Amino acid sequence: MASRCPTCGASANPRSEKLDLTIPAAGPQTIARYLQLMDTNEPPAAAELAYAQAVVSNTAADLAGLDEEIARLKTRLNQLEDEHSVLAISRQRSLPIVSPLRRMPPEILSEIFLWTLPSPADLAPGLPMLKTRWLLSQVSRRWREVALSTPSLWSLVSVSGRRKADPLPMIQAQVQRARSLKIHFYGSDTGDTTAQIRSFAFLSEHSLRWEELFVRLIPGMVPLMATLRGRLPSLRRLSIRWYNAKSQIGVETIRCFETASSLEDVGFASDFTYTPIPFPTHRLTSYRVEGPLELHLGVLKMAPNIVEARVMVAYDLHQPWPEPSDPAIGMLHLKRLCVTHVEVLDHLRAPSLAEIAINLSSTGQNPVDHLDPFFLRSSCTPRRFCVKDSPGLSITEKILMKFTFITSFTVLSDSFEVLNAHLSMFAKTPIAFPHLNEISFVSMDPSFFHYPLVLEMLQSRRSTQSALSSAAFVTSKGPGPDPITGLALNALREAGMNILILENSDYWRRLNYESIWVF
Repeated sequence: MASRCPTCGASANPRSEKLDLTIPAAGPQTIARYLQLMDTNEPPAAAELAYAQAVVSNTAADLAGLDEEIARLKTRLNQLEDEHSVLAISRQRSLPIVSPLRRMPPEILSEIFLWTLPSPADLAPGLPMLKTRWLLSQVSRRWREVALSTPSLWSLVSVSGRRKADPLPMIQAQVQRARSLKIHFYGSDTGDTTAQIRSFAFLSEHSLRWEELFVRLIPGMVPLMATLRGRLPSLRRLSIRWYNAKSQIGVETIRCFETASSLEDVGFASDFTYTPIPFPTHRLTSYRVEGPLELHLGVLKMAPNIVEARVMVAYDLHQPWPEPSDPAIGMLHLKRLCVTHVEVLDHLRAPSLAEIAINLSSTGQNPVDHLDPFFLRSSCTPRRFCVKDSPGLSITEKILMKFTFITSFTVLSDSFEVLNAHLSMFAKTPIAFPHLNEISFVSMDPSFFHYPLVLEMLQSRRSTQSALSSAAFVTSKGPGPDPITGLALNALREAGMNILILENSDYWRRLNYESIWVF
């Protein structure tokens, strides 16, 4: 009998790789006949039967030995698999212990937690209350301690009135953990208005800690605004919109922000009617307001530190435009300006202006007649220019031909035809306006671009003495380029051209929030 290893049970005399069978002695004729019988059902002769019985007898012992070896190896394999499983579990449970995250200083972990918060652009109405910070506080005791000891992690209070659940319990917990508060409250009459009013009333009790207020008002919230007067010493950013026309019924004015002396950024808009909302202007750096021209001129005259302004003239368009003042209103720090009516420029002087956007659908005049004296009066040469809804290519051509200091051009439109007409203009030869190094197209309609024409435009400008190095094509959704066009666009990217194609509703929301170019 073969000896066995006391440790693993392996045979000390392992079998050779070749099975050694004892073949019974027989003549060639018998062996040949035996091989034939293996493939037929014919009865064997006496000599053939004896030979087959000898083969069966000789292999039985070998098969028994192999079965024994297989059983032993299976047993050993099961033992090894069990040992492997135990070691793997032990290793897996030990890995978190040696993880650098366990030894990370609390202040660094706190900073990482803050990076999980969304940007303000991602806080559009309708999004659910932020869940990340609540999840972070449930990972481990240490993470919970760090999360709860990071007040700025809880500062952003985002409430959507469309949610059915009462947000007040979570709001109360946040307010208790936060130091300063950034309120984004989007009221809606499709949700529980009683719960919304109750939540906003609770937040109003802590208005001394507010740094931001982005609010969409429903009727029941408007009376609560009066309680904020004299209680907004830290408010720096303010944005007010109205949910519907019913929200503004009987509201003559909102005066609670007159004493908000820290205000730096304001934005008001309504699709229905104008409600005066006075506010201090001495620290204002960003102004995004929809209102009568008289309001805009009064604010701009009293706000010398404005860097970014979006002047949306509305509600008094039937009134004649006033004569420009002399001297014009000096906006010495203004870098970015967006106007819905080019006539606004007649009242301004902005020597530091670098970017300008104009809605050309709101004017029946030649915009050059207003742009030219404005640029001369301001002694400015803005590099970036954006037009919305250009009434025709001739207007665009006049602007770009007259003001050659413009090197970045953007066209926004909800017209598929307008966008493609501009694409064709930039694609024709000889190349029009070769000094442009950036061209952007933004579709405000959920349509898509004709990408073969996009490719034609980019290739034509690439193959000539054009300065174009960057191009962007943005819409809320679309199928994107076909595979062949996509390959050609990638080839241009590899050759050094920066080509951006975005067909994403999330990015569109961010663009609409952040960009001075979107009206």
